[in-house]
Amino acid sequence: MSNVVNESKILIDIEAFVEDILIRKRKPRNFYNRLTALLVQLSLVYKRDFYYVPAIDAMIELLLDLGAYLDDPQCLYERLTEISFEDIQHNFKWHYRRHKRQLRAHRYAESENTKTLVDRMQGISKKYSRILVVRVDLAYPLKYQDQIGIQEFSDDMKVLCTRLRDQDTVFKGLIEYAWALEQGKDKGYHCHLLLVYKGSERRNAYWVAKSVGELWNKITDGQGCHFNCHEATYLKQFSNRNRLGIGMIYRKDLEQVNNMLNTVKYLVRPEKEAQHLRVKCIKRMRTFG
Repeated sequence: MSNVVNESKILIDIEAFVEDILIRKRKPRNFYNRLTALLVQLSLVYKRDFYYVPAIDAMIELLLDLGAYLDDPQCLYERLTEISFEDIQHNFKWHYRRHKRQLRAHRYAESENTKTLVDRMQGISKKYSRILVVRVDLAYPLKYQDQIGIQEFSDDMKVLCTRLRDQDTVFKGLIEYAWALEQGKDKGYHCHLLLVYKGSERRNAYWVAKSVGELWNKITDGQGCHFNCHEATYLKQFSNRNRLGIGMIYRKDLEQVNNMLNTVKYLVRPEKEAQHLRVKCIKRMRTFG
């Protein structure tokens, strides 16, 4: 990105601001100060060619109308105070109705993705006597998030998906995989990755996840990080509750298979609404594959 700003955080803050204003019965204290600051921040990350969720569009409309004042925050503030809180709130509500429709569509698509992935995994668990199920989360540490926008994230994911399709290096022998793109308040842009191998060919899930993390670090030029879901302490909290669904899964162990299917459902869990992308490089940018 040309500007050193945390795009993901700014967009999440704007969405939260719009949602907060919708439920207010009167103008909040410091409303115009907050609105001014968010518009200035939005101007640093806004790209005309990108596609934003309607909650962000509500602010983009103001941004475009008042663009001439952005170089002088005081002038922008004064111009904003000429617009009544009620008018701004009414405009936010108009955009947010469309926002809610998009979120419902997002939840439905995620639900369908979940069903499809579970069906695929059920078929695999019936076909093979044992499978190695690997889970790893790919992200960017906070210190680099001000350098990573949706374009950078998309570019990195394209490289990763090419490696997956080509079954390059650590992906050699894959019999199934799935990924889900998300955006969180603390983690920023991130990816949940599921990899499945024949249990007769791969046995060390920790090593596979670690190798994927190292590959991600290379793809991102050292700006990426990962969470290995096969760390002993992480696994223990699930095994203690008999809910462990990753690692080596045996077809004859129905409890293991059911736990695995529940783990798969989490990858694209529809109720993780707060994790949706607020911006896309192209209108039909995929968030699951």
